[in-house]
Amino acid sequence: MRRTAFLAALAVLGSVTIAQAGGGCIGRCYERVHVPPTYGTVTETIEVAPARTHARHVPPVYGRVQETVVLRPEHVVARVVPARYATIAETVEVAPARRVWKVVRDGWGREIGCWVTEPAQFATRHRLVEISPARTIHETVPAVYGTRERTVLVEPGHVTHHHVPATYATRTHVVQTAPGYDGWQPLRR
Repeated sequence: MRRTAFLAALAVLGSVTIAQAGGGCIGRCYERVHVPPTYGTVTETIEVAPARTHARHVPPVYGRVQETVVLRPEHVVARVVPARYATIAETVEVAPARRVWKVVRDGWGREIGCWVTEPAQFATRHRLVEISPARTIHETVPAVYGTRERTVLVEPGHVTHHHVPATYATRTHVVQTAPGYDGWQPLRR
């Protein structure tokens, strides 16, 4: 492009004769040439920020839980119930009824004998009797429960990766497509 502009300028100037240019050159003649630079617009996509990945460590999450625990398990206890005794009073016959010959003196001093029936004789006797025998009773003692707190892992720690894509922008700028020229060049005849 630069060469084309230069040649176009030469063609215009070449049409001017030496005489018209002030003539009378001895030897080789030169003319002053001014060719302005040419510019154009260029649009390009540029990377503003490169793609990147962020790694973030997420710590584990712990929590507290309450749980029911057995403090003392259920068990069976053997309880001995002793025999129960009581004292009872009972009337017992000490002597049975009987007929005996009895001799007595009457009011005049005479001895009189006759058969007399003596009633049975009774007495109160106390004795210890068993009301209920000794026995063993098996009782179930229920379990005793309580609560306790403990720390548990709710969610394990992990690493997350977040990808951020590259950022691009379109930029338009003016660039010089051909440099300008300001100088002397040989005059064409």
